[in-house]
This record gives sequence, structure tokens and C-alpha cells, in this order.
Amino acid sequence: MLRDKFVILVICITYRGDMELIFGLFAGLASGSVFALLGAGLVIAYRGSGVINFAHGSVAAYAAFTWDELRDMPGETGIGNEGGSIYLPWFDPIPEWGFLKALHINNLPVEIHIMTDPPAWLAMIITLAMSAFIGLLMHFLVFRPLRNSPMLAKVVGSVGIMLYLQAVALLNFGGSNRADDGFWVFNSTSEPIENFLGMDDKNLPRSTPYLALAAILIGALAWALYRYTRFGLATRAADENEKGATLLGYSPQFLAGLNWVISSVLAGLAGVIFLHKTMPNQLNLYVVSALAAALVGGLTSIPGAIVGGLGLGAFASMGVSATSYSWWPEWLPVDGVRAFAPVLVVILVLYFRGHKLPIRGTVGLGRQPRAPATKHPMIGVGVGVFIALLMSNIFISKWESTLTMTLVAILAMLSLVVLLGFLGQISLVQWTLAGVSSFVLIRLASDGLKVRPMDFFVVWGPGLPDPLAALGGVVAAVILGLLIGIPALRIRGVQLAVVTLAAIVAIEDLVMRNRPLMGTAAHTMNPTPKPEWFGQYVGALDEQSNQTDYWKYTVFSIIVVALAGIFVVNLRRGVIGRRFLAIRSNERAAAAAGVNVARTKMLGFGVSSFLAGLAGMLIAYKMPMVTSEFFSPFVGLAMIAFVYLGGITTVWGAVLGGMLVGGGLFSEFGGLHFEGITQAYINAVGGIGLIANAILTSGEGISLTLTNQAKALIATMRGTTPKTDEQEELVVAEEANV
Repeated sequence: MLRDKFVILVICITYRGDMELIFGLFAGLASGSVFALLGAGLVIAYRGSGVINFAHGSVAAYAAFTWDELRDMPGETGIGNEGGSIYLPWFDPIPEWGFLKALHINNLPVEIHIMTDPPAWLAMIITLAMSAFIGLLMHFLVFRPLRNSPMLAKVVGSVGIMLYLQAVALLNFGGSNRADDGFWVFNSTSEPIENFLGMDDKNLPRSTPYLALAAILIGALAWALYRYTRFGLATRAADENEKGATLLGYSPQFLAGLNWVISSVLAGLAGVIFLHKTMPNQLNLYVVSALAAALVGGLTSIPGAIVGGLGLGAFASMGVSATSYSWWPEWLPVDGVRAFAPVLVVILVLYFRGHKLPIRGTVGLGRQPRAPATKHPMIGVGVGVFIALLMSNIFISKWESTLTMTLVAILAMLSLVVLLGFLGQISLVQWTLAGVSSFVLIRLASDGLKVRPMDFFVVWGPGLPDPLAALGGVVAAVILGLLIGIPALRIRGVQLAVVTLAAIVAIEDLVMRNRPLMGTAAHTMNPTPKPEWFGQYVGALDEQSNQTDYWKYTVFSIIVVALAGIFVVNLRRGVIGRRFLAIRSNERAAAAAGVNVARTKMLGFGVSSFLAGLAGMLIAYKMPMVTSEFFSPFVGLAMIAFVYLGGITTVWGAVLGGMLVGGGLFSEFGGLHFEGITQAYINAVGGIGLIANAILTSGEGISLTLTNQAKALIATMRGTTPKTDEQEELVVAEEANV
């Protein structure tokens, strides 16, 4: 009898556990629906133009902001005074500062008032029209000019759009959090489905089945459009063979423009119908899960993307439900499970099916940016060190801190020069690796005692000497970088960019915000130690003035950055650098020439991660407290944007990018002397500059462009002819011939 009761109890517990997972499955269909719609939009954009649009989530976010501003009532939070306004996706190019205020020349139309309290159907039409307009702008201004450019230029172009749309949304709509009920059919004001699946404590939002049904219906309509219409057949023909479609009389660029419109409309629709469950600015990173959904569909199947998105939402929600079990490990947090789900899907799909993903046949392909070897590296590094030391002696207080922020950014960008510029691996995760290094360093250097009186938390750790703790942080960054680089042995190009973008979100939640791994302060403000190297305090915080401008930290940073610059320059000049360039140019040709491609790739990831780890060390020494928000994906993408603008293949490009980045010398100068130039304004201009650089200079950046102009001027003065691009490429090819 007792045994029978025990069996019944086990069955009930098992049933209860299964029902928890089943409830999680149904609850995840809500988020899965927005993943599905965004994934379908990515498929459409890829089939129409061969571009994976990393700015897709930002289009959804701008549409959500537009809807919220239209429906904003008088007295509610928002920039609009009366509601019923739209903000066009740009800003006044000339901010109101200095004497320009009196001239009133910044009259570019931005805000247009439609009507107070427009009906929901009209607001939806206007919002979708705004999304379509953004899609057309992306096509005509960015991706059409980049149609024959290398893959890196297209990735950088989409990243530039992402940064631009985020900055413009901040300028136009403000930075305050917004809550909106969204479209009335999908909002959460209706009574929930109580006691779902017979569970007394489980209520399912009534909007969840509506969202899932909407995703399925919209996906079915989009599939029918591309399956049975002449437009769909032409798009499929251009996708399979662009040259053949041109010979048949179809315009691939016209088809691409229409597909960009449809893709953006789907993004806007997803942003509006899911708005009642999130805030507009949180939609930017939904592109990670949308990419996973699109990859499940092989980047060609709309039904596959819909199924993949719904399945991904259900899978992630079931994983979250499983964390409530007593056997679930404490070191695997809920947010980490939710963030890791799309990463797992992306890695599995790309690793096992990456060779089957479509490759679009284009008319032509532009050249890679040149990576010239520096003839006299010590002179250049010496000049840079002299200028930095001179600035350190001139600057005080805030400007000293700005100088060190520039040095940290330069070091982080040097890691990008090695990996993206020399090796050609489109990895977006290097700034996050710097964050891992910083957090591990703090953990290893802490001893459970309060570092400063103002600290709210203490971190328990072994209390290692600061050089050993720094070494541990750098080693952690290298190990994680090598793990992330493993998929690069099977995949490359934009597919690797997808993996690394997904890894950014997972690392932030699984590692940096993981309390069992990083301590109790991992979720808040992580107090940094007072670093001492060989008896010398090298932290940035001056204990007397309480300012982050201590001169010994500046000198320490200059030494580290100078050594890293010399290392990168000599790396490019040596055999390893030439092997990197050979792999960037053509992996098969490099392998035929005797280069071990797999080993060289892993070496490149290791070197780049080492430099990123050093940047994380400098950050931990610079700030009294470190938070994971400082290493957010958007900061890392901004780093890539500005080093690409400065010159992704040269050390001087990293120097220019470090001065351009937010908190750097140029941005601080603009913010100090021109009150209208905010950080959002700088990011928006940086996004435009990034796109223009990709289009006009093939990604060579400011450094090589100025160098080419200087060489042309000198050649003109001497009466000689400067080398053409083809001759320069021949020199690089000869250098890479190993």
C-alpha cells in the first residue's frame, strides 16, 4: 500500500514537472511570434539583395517608437506635446550651438504633426508607411551602392544603419522608458486564460495565441506572395542567379528595393504588435533571435523562419521553466538560459548546415581594403607616444580621463585590426571579451574586503597579486575567444558575424552577470581593486581628488598601448601577417600555398582576444566600478564602426577610431565646445560616416585615404605617377605569397 502511494506521488510530481514545461512552451509562443516575423523579414531581405540586415531589429524599434508617438495622449510621457506626430528618420544636420542659434538655419523638417489621437487603424498605416520608407532609404542609400562590395563592407553598412537608427531614435524620441498597449487586438488588457492546462497558479496572457496566429497568417501570406506571383518568381530567379535574371529582363535592383520595403514592413508590424510586452528600445537586439529563426529556414524559406521563430520562443521559455526545478544548477541563471537559446540554434545550424546555405550569384565583387606594411614602425609609435605624453602633461582632470579613454579604445580597436583587418574574420564579440577579462580580473584580485568606503558590495575571491589577476583575466578572454573562434573553422564571412553577435548576448548573461561566477556585484556595480604593479599604484582613481586622472595610470596605459601597437605592426610585417592576408584573400589558395588555415585562424583569434583582454585590464584599472552595461553590444558595435571609419587595416586607423569613439578626444571636444553635439548626435554622424566610408573608400578609412592623397601630392610635386590600386594590390599579393 505504501509502495502504491509512493508511485502515485512520483507520477504526480513527474506530471507536474511535465506540465510546467508544457506551460513554458505555450508561454514562449508570444516572444516566438515576434522572432518569427522578424526572421521572415530577414529571409525576404536576403533573398532580395543577398544581405543579412543586422539593423532589422532597429527598424522594428523605430516603428514601435513611431506608433507610440502617434498614440501618445496629452500629458503622457513623450517628446510630443499633443501626440499624433511622426518623426522622420533623420535629424537636423546643424545643431543649435553658438552663433548658429541666431541664424536659424537648422530648419530641416523632422517632426510632422498628423492629428491628435489618431485611430488605431490610421496609426498602424502610418507606422507601416514609415517602415517602408526606411526600407527604401536603406536600399537606395546603402545597400544598392554596396551591391558589389566585399561582405565586410555590407556587414559594416548594416551595423552603421543600426547605430544610426538607434541614435536618431534617441534624438527624436528621447531616452525615457515607454510603455504602450500596442495594437488593440494584441494588448494585454484582456482577461488572461486562467488556470491554464488545469494548473491553479498558471495564467496565460490571452494575447499569446493571437500573436502566434498572427505570425502564422502573416507568414502564410508572405509565402504565397513569393510562391505564386510573378514578383515572387522574379525574386527567386534573381536570388538563384542574378546574372540570369538580368538577361531575362528583370532588374535585380528594382526587385531588391521592393523586397527591402516588404522586409521593413514586416519588421514594423512585429514591433507594433509586440509592443505591449516590451519597450521599443529593447527590440534592437531581437535581431539575434530573428537571425536564428531565419537560419532555421535556411535563409530561403519563410515557413521555415516562422516555424523556427515560434520553436525558438517555445524552446527558450521551456528552458526558463526548467530553472525552477531544485536540480537546476545555480551557476546557470534564468537570463543566461534565455539568451543562450538562440546562440545554440545559430551554432548548430551554421556548423552542420552552413555549407548548404545559399550563396548569391552577383555581377561583381569589389576588392578588400589594402593592408600596407609600415616601413618605419618605431618612428610612428615614437611620435604617438610623444604626443600622448605631451597631452598627459598638459591635460588635467576630465581631459586626462578622456585621454585614457582614447587609449583604452585604441587598444580594443587593435584587436579588431588583427582579426577583421588582417585575417578577414567578421567577429563582433571582441569588446565583450574585454568585459570578460575585466570581470575575471576583479574576481581574482578581490579578497572579500571593501575596497572603498563608497562601495555597496564586496566581492569574494582569492586576492591574487594584481599582475597575476590581470594575467588571469587576459587568459580567460583568450580561452573564450578561441572557443568562439572554433565555428570559424567551418564558417566564415557574414555567417561568423551572426554567431558572434549571438554570442555577445549570451556571454553578457551567462558570464558577466552570473553571480556564482563573478560575485554578488555582477548584476550591479562591480567594485574594482586598487591595482599595484611592483609597488606602484597604477589605478586611474586619484584618492585625493577622487578623479580618474591619476598620472601613473596614464603612463601605464601609454606603455601598454605602445607595446601593443609595435606588436601589431610587426605582426603585419612578418610571416604570420602575410599568412593572415593570404587567408583573407582566398582560403583555398592559401591552403594550396602551404598555409595551415585552421591553425592560423585560431592564432588570429587568440592574438585578437589577447589584445581585447589587455583592454579589459585597462578598463578595470580606470573605473572605480564596472558594470556589464559598459560592455553592451552596442558599445562594441560602435567600436567596430569607428575603427572601420578610421581604417580597419592599419594601426593609425585604430588611433583615429579611438579619438572618434564616444568619450574620446574628438567627441569630448565637440561636446564641451558645442552644446548641441550630444553623444547621440556623434553616434548618428558616426553611422553616416561609417556607411560613406564603406561606399566611397571600399573600407580603407580615413588613414589610408589621407595616405593616398599625400602620396599623390608628393608624386605630383616630383613629376612622377603614383601607383594605381591594381599595382598596390599586386604588391600586397606578392607579400602574401608564402
